[in-house]
Amino acid sequence: MFKRLKVLGIAAAAVTLMAAPASAATVIDFSTGNASEGGSITWDGSNYIGTNIPIGAVRIVGAPQGNTTYVVGGNAIDGDGNFWGSLDFNTNEGSNFMSISGCIPGMSIGTFDANGACTVPEVLLSGTIQGYVPNAPQGLLSAFGEDAKNQELLAYIGLGPNTPFEFFGFSLTTYNIAPGGSSTAISTDIRNTAVPEPATMMLLGTGLLAAFRARRRQQQQQQL
Repeated sequence: MFKRLKVLGIAAAAVTLMAAPASAATVIDFSTGNASEGGSITWDGSNYIGTNIPIGAVRIVGAPQGNTTYVVGGNAIDGDGNFWGSLDFNTNEGSNFMSISGCIPGMSIGTFDANGACTVPEVLLSGTIQGYVPNAPQGLLSAFGEDAKNQELLAYIGLGPNTPFEFFGFSLTTYNIAPGGSSTAISTDIRNTAVPEPATMMLLGTGLLAAFRARRRQQQQQQL
């Protein structure tokens, strides 16, 4: 009886771990940081295109190592004349994408000159916008989709290059935009949450449950 309960308990624990990684998962959060407003956003009445929107920081939470906030530099110029990482995106079907390029000095990602300025940015995040909620008159945009991270970034925080991530949550605030008009970005937030090997936990849990049920049937047949 104890052995059966032990096997069932292990299986249940595996399934629970599979369902509960969100509370302990790694979060990679690109945002405006200390950058001021900047870049260009156009709206045609249904779709958005954004170019050179300043991304000034990336925050790491829950990673095996390197959990803190890092400055992101690059080629995007904000309203104060400072250079930051650059966000570009397009929500039009067929050409929908988003990407962030820049340098992260604290992770030694990118190429820098003698003064520490970013001279050759790297792609830090690239993905596809799969859905969005337009609200241009109020200057708001929310979107989601799949993306891939810079492998040097993942290695620095102790994650493997193929670590899966849930859909990014992309929110952006602008000034009011009329159809056919344009605006600058006031603030941006792009959040990603890692998914720690759910397939492995599922296989472990279902495998142990199957073994328990097979053993139970065998014992019942022996009793007949």
